[in-house]
Amino acid sequence: MYTAIKTKTLTEKLELVSRVSTKHVTLPVLQCVLIEADDKKVTLKATNLEIGVEAICEATTEESGVVAVPAGVLLQTVQHMSQAEVVLKLEGEVLVVESEGSQTSINTVSHEEFPGVPRLESGGQTLQKELFALGIKTAAFAASQSSIKPELGSVYIHQQKEHSLTFVATDSFRLMEKTVAQKGVTLDDPMMVPQKNALELARICDMQSGEAVLMVSDNQCALQFDDGVYVTSRLTSGSFPDYKQIIPKEYSTHSTLLKNDLQHAFKKTNIFLNKFLQVTLDVQSDNITVSANSGEVGATTESVRAQTEGEDIRLNFNQRYLTDPLGHISDESVVMHFAGIGRPMVMEGVSDKSLRYLVMPMNK
Repeated sequence: MYTAIKTKTLTEKLELVSRVSTKHVTLPVLQCVLIEADDKKVTLKATNLEIGVEAICEATTEESGVVAVPAGVLLQTVQHMSQAEVVLKLEGEVLVVESEGSQTSINTVSHEEFPGVPRLESGGQTLQKELFALGIKTAAFAASQSSIKPELGSVYIHQQKEHSLTFVATDSFRLMEKTVAQKGVTLDDPMMVPQKNALELARICDMQSGEAVLMVSDNQCALQFDDGVYVTSRLTSGSFPDYKQIIPKEYSTHSTLLKNDLQHAFKKTNIFLNKFLQVTLDVQSDNITVSANSGEVGATTESVRAQTEGEDIRLNFNQRYLTDPLGHISDESVVMHFAGIGRPMVMEGVSDKSLRYLVMPMNK
């Protein structure tokens, strides 16, 4: 192999693919990037068996070849090169990385063990990738961090109505639902993308310019970008919970307040949370009182102005479950819908109904 590439291009593409490389005890090649050089381009590939990424760099290749090298080592090497162009050449079992006044030798790993990156070629639909990424980023935080139920550790993507996609995640204590516009996209069947993979899809969408094409098969989804970047993720098998069954049909209390006021109150109560992160909301006609008592440190009470319709109600929550969604609500004011003692509370923006967040109260 002997190929010359612009340093900036190689750095950008390595930053894109190397994130999925991972240390693996039985398959060391997974911490590598696979470099395939041919006539006019170099293809970089990385995978951790859950997600795979390919990126293409324009290059001047005098001698084609394939090599696998540790992704992090190569990226850090290229990041510290100040010359406009870098040369990659294979000398025996070593990849030599050269630019004017600089030469680095990196030991290679046998590329024969490098797993293939699954290719989906048919059924592509053009996405509005910024909105696709927004849907993932809005919902993903509510997914379960446990691996016991893979479906709860996934972002569920389905189509409730034409020209839109709805993203849902839940850990069984709280649930986030976000609907975004997707003109012309038809999703025949729902899909569940593992949370980490979904966030990586969103990150790559945000980094890319141009259009993205979505392809879906029974167990994989993939995004193909204009510039040759391709990313594929396995899908979670099984069924997502019928989450609409737990969303209350009726509410006893509706309370509207400024999001900033609520965030300010939570910053104060955060100092006095107990080990269960418990905060109490006392909802009355013209205010909500937010209080926390750690027992050891002390206690605090913050009163926030609110407009409330319906019955007064007092409930305990995990404070983190109340603060997590606030950054995703674009409206200045939020509405809390209370269904009664021991029943879920639903939070949304005053005017933006594309987002709905449900949280269960604590028992004590």
